[in-house]
Amino acid sequence: MPQRPLLFPDPKTTDDISGSYRPLKPWLLAHLGKGRETYPEHPLTGELESSVLAWATDLGMGEDHIKIMVQATPGHLVGLFAPQAPWDVLLPLTKLQMILFWLNTVDLGSDLPVSHLVAPVRETLERGTVPAGGPEILRPLASLRDDIVAAGGAELIPGFTDLMLGFLHEYTARQKWESGEPLPSLDRYLRHRTLTAGIVLGMWIQRLQPGLIGPGVKLPDPLLQLMKQGSLLVGLDNDLHSCHLAAESGERLSLIGVICQEYGVPVEVAFSCALTLNASMRYENANTAASICADTSLPAAVKRHARAIFYWVDSVYTWSLETPRYGLRSADAQGSPLVPVQPGSE
Repeated sequence: MPQRPLLFPDPKTTDDISGSYRPLKPWLLAHLGKGRETYPEHPLTGELESSVLAWATDLGMGEDHIKIMVQATPGHLVGLFAPQAPWDVLLPLTKLQMILFWLNTVDLGSDLPVSHLVAPVRETLERGTVPAGGPEILRPLASLRDDIVAAGGAELIPGFTDLMLGFLHEYTARQKWESGEPLPSLDRYLRHRTLTAGIVLGMWIQRLQPGLIGPGVKLPDPLLQLMKQGSLLVGLDNDLHSCHLAAESGERLSLIGVICQEYGVPVEVAFSCALTLNASMRYENANTAASICADTSLPAAVKRHARAIFYWVDSVYTWSLETPRYGLRSADAQGSPLVPVQPGSE
């Protein structure tokens, strides 16, 4: 394949993502905030945080896991994106978010190959028991499985298992990219990010929420499409929030770096490209949600479910602004006021 011509004769690629990000931060967050809606804290946030902390302590999770939990505020996140869910749905959703934070920060960031997690994770989710000598993350995963089954979601477990194994498969590829293999194409990266944002896993468990398309019922294709779009959007938002932190920790793979490689542009230009991509994907996501809500052939439950899925993107964005995990609420991070965007109503 012939090499693409460079638009710039001597582009900076991924050498200084962090240094380029910091002076751009106010401009970047102001543009990310356009057309957004932010949401109030859930009244059960404090109770969720306390319950998950007690759960992690009872499981014997280590100090590094507890520290990550305090920084990530998973109860705040779940209260934002599932405000109508009852407690027996909110709590497993919060546990799932914490498991994903732990996976991303501890297990998938280690020197061990990600493939060592695949077989024990599969066994834990399929059988409900933790294999002897398995990694620490299996204990909370088994506990989460018990909660899902207890809430009437046994029929969700096979699909959840497939999604979790797909998540790990993508991190196997990511580990190779981080180890020096050429970064993926933009198209491959977007497929990777759709699966590794982890959002579809949460949307799958949210099916326990009354009034949505529940366990044992096949999800209509439009809802599956909306889930994938929402997951990618959350991933793109996260990339634009945290690419500087990833770069400072030595990670090679990021949306910004992939755009630099794909189009031969400097880092500053790549940020503009990433914002444009983000805006176009948000437009497509809103149109998909609106078309589902306007379709008179679809039942009310499907439309309710579409609105619940659509609600995730700006909810996670609200959390990103407020969580200590990203530290975006500094004096130079204030963006423009946010305004509501609605996908339609019944």
